[in-house]
Amino acid sequence: MLGPADLPSNRWRHFYAAAFLEHGDNTLRQLKISIAITVCVRRLLEISPEGRSEREQISIALDDLKIHGGLCRKYR
Repeated sequence: MLGPADLPSNRWRHFYAAAFLEHGDNTLRQLKISIAITVCVRRLLEISPEGRSEREQISIALDDLKIHGGLCRKYR
């Protein structure tokens, strides 16, 4: 199984989308949000200074995931 460090650079988008597309069990949704945050943070740390555009996209994604996670906790 691949770990977050072994993923292709653009795979963070897959985990981000999966966190928002999960409509089943709240526990599973929280897990997907947590994994997406971890993958985004790891990718953010890997990006060179020239990757400013992707850094901005990931920062926005992290803000979205924090809000989504908070809403999921609020409505369980």
